[in-house]
Amino acid sequence: MELLAEYFKVFSEPNRLAVLEALRSGPLNVTAVVEKTDLSQALVSKHLKLLTIAGVVHRRPEGSLVYYEVMDKAVFKLISQAQKLIMTARRQQLDELSSII
Repeated sequence: MELLAEYFKVFSEPNRLAVLEALRSGPLNVTAVVEKTDLSQALVSKHLKLLTIAGVVHRRPEGSLVYYEVMDKAVFKLISQAQKLIMTARRQQLDELSSII
């Protein structure tokens, strides 16, 4: 369970999710991720490093550039499923609240 909890921590930061979303269309270098996310270069580099360490992103040097790519596209299904669960829970909360009022 601890490994699972550690894995889910990777997805607990909004900027890191933005970096992943930028990589959805395929491999990008840091500059391209910065352009897609409007985050600073330092912040993008930090999050890419953490995603690489966690095994979510693969780092591939190509000449003077380094490209980053999501290792398993199923991660986007995981994120999408989490979004659906959140929406369902919020609807239930609103339904319960409206039945009280």
